[in-house]
Amino acid sequence: MRSVYLNIGSNKGDRTANIEKAVRMLAEHPLFADTLIRRAPLVYNQPVGYVSDAEFVNLGLAIDFDVIPVAAKKDLKTASDNVIEAWDEEFALRVLNVTQDIEKHIAPDSPHRNPDGTYCDRIVDIDIIAIDGVRMNTSALTLPHPRAAARHFVMHPMAFLAPGWFPDSMVSERPHPKKSIVDMHRDTVDSFKAKKKLPVTVILDNIRSLNNVGSIFRTSDAFCVEHIALCGITASPPAPEIHKTALGAEDSVDWSHHDNTLEAIADLRARGYIITCLEQVHDSISLDDFHPDASARYALVVGNEVNGVDQRVVDAADICLEIPQAGTKHSLNVAVSTAIAVWSFFTSLNRV
Repeated sequence: MRSVYLNIGSNKGDRTANIEKAVRMLAEHPLFADTLIRRAPLVYNQPVGYVSDAEFVNLGLAIDFDVIPVAAKKDLKTASDNVIEAWDEEFALRVLNVTQDIEKHIAPDSPHRNPDGTYCDRIVDIDIIAIDGVRMNTSALTLPHPRAAARHFVMHPMAFLAPGWFPDSMVSERPHPKKSIVDMHRDTVDSFKAKKKLPVTVILDNIRSLNNVGSIFRTSDAFCVEHIALCGITASPPAPEIHKTALGAEDSVDWSHHDNTLEAIADLRARGYIITCLEQVHDSISLDDFHPDASARYALVVGNEVNGVDQRVVDAADICLEIPQAGTKHSLNVAVSTAIAVWSFFTSLNRV
């Protein structure tokens, strides 16, 4: 048996109805006659590569073939009577034509991109993620999908449809080329500021190193932190030493300066934030046991490189979090600790 893996997405109109119509048209197409179509659970996710308030619904599909359908044989140069012998580029492009025809039928006047090449909201979008035994890189189609591994809404269904599957397992043994800036589809500063943020404000309690401050800005940009509160002796942009490690993230991430950390905490608590403190205390919660509430907003306090978080600030926190460690050292660099904690919030709050 060989399989074709598809991912169908919609964030415009009746999303589930759009997806179901696409599934019906795939099932009824002669190319997919006598096949088994398996479905993964729906995934709900924010748009990737552009800013929109319209959430996507994505469905992963596996179309399992035991034999090449009659309709496919007519267009394939080489195929036996009852077994698949030529799952090559020719067949992959036939599948592509079918998916594109279905997209045009369901949404004839709904393009996937704006005139300037940027993504836009879509009634239906059908991507070919992989076809068993097919590796190709043409102007029309690349298989496996070149951005599959970076997209949770692709990998989550694939884990259900083909456990253990990963794009690298199906590509050639050649070294993997590095992504270019264009390949990464990174936000501009303006689009970053407009997009939905992680509901976490990072509070820097008297951080003395400007390089650490810059590194925390860069981490906060990477995981879409909503705000950084720079407190006490913590330096503020613009500063060459901050820029050296922030690499421009000081322009994308919102920040404010406060003379006193306790005042910053009091302001955030008054606005409904839960105050968490990253510090080693006797009643701390191990970070791997902490499960933030998706409906809440959090402040994460990190402390001075020598003295850690001030005891008065620790006393004012609602929750103390501690990073579990297994080595000989008792602590981590504050920028590293912040990155680990923010990553934990990011993965927990974005989990399906």
